[in-house]
Amino acid sequence: MGRHRAWTRRPEVVRALLMAAIVLGVALLGFIAASGVRAFQAYRSVEREPFAQAAKVRQGIARMTDEQRSEVRQEASAGQPVPLFDRDLMAIETARRNGRQPYFVPLNIPEATSPALPDSMFASYLLVGQEGPRADSMILILLPSDGSSPIMTSLPRDLYVKNPCTDEYARLNTGLGGCKGFAGGAELLSLMVQDYTGIEVDHFVRVDFGGFADVIDALGGVEICVDNPVRDWRAQLDLPAGCSHVGGDQALAWVRTRHTEEYVDGVWRPVPGASDFTRERHQQEMLFKVAGRLASFGSLTAFSNVANQIAGVIHLDSRFAFGDAVNLAWSFRGISSSQVKRVRVSVENYVTARGAWVLLPTVRFNEALAKVYPAAKR
Repeated sequence: MGRHRAWTRRPEVVRALLMAAIVLGVALLGFIAASGVRAFQAYRSVEREPFAQAAKVRQGIARMTDEQRSEVRQEASAGQPVPLFDRDLMAIETARRNGRQPYFVPLNIPEATSPALPDSMFASYLLVGQEGPRADSMILILLPSDGSSPIMTSLPRDLYVKNPCTDEYARLNTGLGGCKGFAGGAELLSLMVQDYTGIEVDHFVRVDFGGFADVIDALGGVEICVDNPVRDWRAQLDLPAGCSHVGGDQALAWVRTRHTEEYVDGVWRPVPGASDFTRERHQQEMLFKVAGRLASFGSLTAFSNVANQIAGVIHLDSRFAFGDAVNLAWSFRGISSSQVKRVRVSVENYVTARGAWVLLPTVRFNEALAKVYPAAKR
């Protein structure tokens, strides 16, 4: 009789368990949805920058009067020092010490503009690190539409290219200052990048270096490995030999250092071959470290908390939709740095008539790009 009662009660137990499972499932879905909403809200809170279509921006700049262009040129030249910067003098000395020609004075500046590549060839993202009024680092990410490996290149901030606003040559990083009344910083810098690369920039991301360290701390830090102890008092870099798990301050110092010294045989010496290109490699590798940390989060809640932290230090273009962000992140899922194709910008040193140390491109970008992506050859 007891056995009979046990069997008759089983449907009630099953129904209770089923109801508990349903309630638990609904609660879980609600938790996921709420976390997703928090991440989306963090995304929505990111500051936006004007970013019209390139053709429209060019049309606006083309309507500038001679007086307006002259005014812009005067404002641009007012901030250009006549004497060499300390870092320029140091770069010249470093070039000489490494057996390279420190600079040259060509009769004509070589044409840097690459032929236009089809818009359908890539989805392009320009990542800019800013410290002060100008861009300190620029990384162009290309996602080929044929599904092949992502492509990444660092654009030297001192690259000497034509500024469509002033119609004169200038450092690439000055484009972030915009064209007063005609183009914002993201728009003008993207035009200058397009003229040099032949690729229209689809989306623009600007990171404030002032908050970069906080983001790294929010991610739990990153690992940096070096063969010997290294330092750079200007960037406040100080790392022991081997691999170190560092916080935001040292991570920021690592991506900023350009005068790195290493301790070898009891003596501090400049790291052989250290240059802005070394710094650019550090910045590229840091992107993968950050991506790896983001991928390591085990819950949407943890990710959304970090998203809130990141939202305070980045700026996105006004056309950068949530789906674009998801697409960019999805394209880099599980990809190691060795799987990303790199393009090296070929340059030569040059000192302008005003005494500014700049870099002149020696090869059109599409030619360098064709080495890793043959379809770019023209």
